[in-house]
Amino acid sequence: MTTGTPLRVAVVGMGALGSVFAAVYEEAGFRVVGVERDPERLRRLRDPSLGVRFPDGTLRPYPEVTGYPLGEPGAFDLIHVSVKGYDTARAAEDLAPLVGEDSVVLSVQNGLGNLEALAARWGADRVLGGITAHSAETLPDGTVRYRGGRGPLLAVGPFGPPRPCVLTVTQTLKAALGGCGYHVEPVDDVEPVRWKKFIANVATNPVAALTGRTGRQMLASPSLCRLIDLLAEEAAAVARARGLRFSELDDPGGFSRWALEGVGDNRISMLQDVEARRPTEIGTLNEALVAEGERLGLPCPAHRAVALLVRALEEAFGPAHPERVPDCGPNGYLSDPTG
Repeated sequence: MTTGTPLRVAVVGMGALGSVFAAVYEEAGFRVVGVERDPERLRRLRDPSLGVRFPDGTLRPYPEVTGYPLGEPGAFDLIHVSVKGYDTARAAEDLAPLVGEDSVVLSVQNGLGNLEALAARWGADRVLGGITAHSAETLPDGTVRYRGGRGPLLAVGPFGPPRPCVLTVTQTLKAALGGCGYHVEPVDDVEPVRWKKFIANVATNPVAALTGRTGRQMLASPSLCRLIDLLAEEAAAVARARGLRFSELDDPGGFSRWALEGVGDNRISMLQDVEARRPTEIGTLNEALVAEGERLGLPCPAHRAVALLVRALEEAFGPAHPERVPDCGPNGYLSDPTG
C-alpha cells in the first residue's frame, strides 16, 4: 500500500455483518472483494437486485464476490475476517492466496480464540483485533438489514507488537471511514475491548437463542434481565481473575443490557443460527468462558447450563458437518483458547 491509494480489502465471510463492512468499505472508496464459501449465500450475493439496506433506507449492492478455491494469488492490504468462530482455523489456512508481505489480517468476530488462531498462522505482528456493537440480519429475500448500534462502528487495536503496515491500515480506516460518518476508535490494548464485547455476547446471545426473542423483547422481561445479569457477572469475575480492569466490570449486567438496547428489534446472531438450523458459536463463547473459568478455578454454572441447552438445540438439527465442530477438551468444552 502506498500513501494516497485506496486500500485493497478482502472480506472473508460475507454473512450479515461481513456484508455491512464490505458496503461501508466500498463507500469509503476502498477496492473490495467479498469471499464466501457457502454456495447458496454466494448465489444471493451475486444477485444484482440484492444488497445491504442501511438505516436511512438506502440499498447498497453487494461488492464483487468470489468463492473457493480462491484461484490466482493476489495481495490485499487488509483481510477482514468475519467467519464464524468454529471456522477461523480453516479460514486462516484459506487466506494464503490473499496474504502479501504487508497484508494486515483483521478479526471482527465474536468469542475467544479467533485472534490466537490467526496469529498462529500469520503472526501476531500483522493481526488486528476489532469489535463492533452494531448489528445486522439477513432477511428471507437475501437482503441484509443493517440497524446500526451503540458506540463506534469499529474499535480496533493490534494483537501483538505491530508491523508498520498495521499502524498504517489502522489510521487509514479511521480517516476514510470517519470521512463517511463511521467512527473508528483505535486502541493500544485490544484485550479489554475484546473482553467487554465478549461479556455482552455471552450474557445475551444464548438467551436470545434459547427464547427466540429479539433484543427489545428480552429487555421487556424482568426474568430474562435477571438471567443476563447473572451471566454477565460470572463472565466479569473471570475477566477480573485474568487481571483485566475496565469500567464496565463495575456493572457488567447493566453494560450488557445497555448493549442489548442497540440491538432493538434485531435477532441476535446466535438466534439467527438456531432459526437457520446451523451450528452456533457457543463453543467460542460460553463454552470458552467455562474453560477459562475452570483454568482459573472459577466455576461458571450458569454458563455451563445455557451452553448445554444450546448444544441440545443443535443436536435437534442432526449431525453437524465434522469440519464445523469446535475442538473440545476431555470435559466436553473447548480447549483453553488463550494458551
